[in-house]
Amino acid sequence: MSKKQPNRLAQLIDHQAFAGSALPQTLADNIRQYIKVTNEVKELLVDCLPEEILNTCWVVGFTSEQLTLSVGSITAANHIRYLQSAYLQVLTEQSITFKQLKQIRVVVAKTSADNHSSKQPSALLATLSKPCEANKNQALSQNTKRTISQAAEHVTTDENLKKALLRLANH
Repeated sequence: MSKKQPNRLAQLIDHQAFAGSALPQTLADNIRQYIKVTNEVKELLVDCLPEEILNTCWVVGFTSEQLTLSVGSITAANHIRYLQSAYLQVLTEQSITFKQLKQIRVVVAKTSADNHSSKQPSALLATLSKPCEANKNQALSQNTKRTISQAAEHVTTDENLKKALLRLANH
């Protein structure tokens, strides 16, 4: 019986899913919802917010009464907080989704250059599913070791890389 090989042209998230490291379903559903709400917020506020703020703005929390936005700088956060009542008015008047919205919370998240330009949901999912770099003094968790081993066995075709990944997972 031969091992099934992943599609070489598939996206990173597909390779990881093949290796058994897919996101839990509830987390994947939340991400899809947040991406949908993010796109709606960006469409509604495109004429209100400067482009550099829109590019780094993501919905990271949403209830019927509170919207939590993540932005890339303190300046952007202060801008949104200062004009919160105007943005609330635009959102509540122009969208059924935000009809009961009463508050906008803003958090500042340090983002990489990759996240600034990624507007595709699949690119966001791939970025979110990448494991965090381990601290030099900190051992890898069992889950991380298992993910590395599975990726080495099922995704990687380069033998040198495969051996290096397996050595990393075993230390």
